[in-house]
Amino acid sequence: MDFKIILRNFLGILRNLEEIWRKSLNFFISPDTIEQRSKKQEELMRQSMSPNPEEWGDEQKEVWKCLEDHWELLIQAQVDEFLKYIHPDFRGFGHESPLMLDKKWLTKWVGFWSETTRFPVHYISPVSCGVFDKIAILQYYLFTIEKNAEGAGRSVRRYTMTWMKNNGSWQVIASHNNVVTEMVRGR
Repeated sequence: MDFKIILRNFLGILRNLEEIWRKSLNFFISPDTIEQRSKKQEELMRQSMSPNPEEWGDEQKEVWKCLEDHWELLIQAQVDEFLKYIHPDFRGFGHESPLMLDKKWLTKWVGFWSETTRFPVHYISPVSCGVFDKIAILQYYLFTIEKNAEGAGRSVRRYTMTWMKNNGSWQVIASHNNVVTEMVRGR
């Protein structure tokens, strides 16, 4: 095939992608779209962006309580109860592994971590909580002081967790976290 034909086809594809991108962008920023949203959708959007749980709706508070309970179980080394909050098809990235992990891997890690580490202090600071039917996206910071055989240390982690309502119970289906100091240092 001639290079000019390949280049012309490639540029045509780029123009099509640009048009699709513009149309999708217009959908999200169009004043008409905003006006067409119902009051409930606007309220849910406002609530989901608020870091203040007092401004959240009942579903947001329900899933946030699950998150708090989930962490409390880990802090208390109640691994089996903690794992009930993890969906069987869980996938995620954690600060402790460059590879994606699943529930089987997480079970081993949490078991080891809870046997070797104590958490005299932990604090969860909400950033955002959005509930969209049976899916919830929670973003927060987790501050911990940890003690193990090597001594004590503190850390701040940034989380994005996706929870799914499964048979009436909220479970983590996906998670991504990183240690905030890694972000600051550029590691």
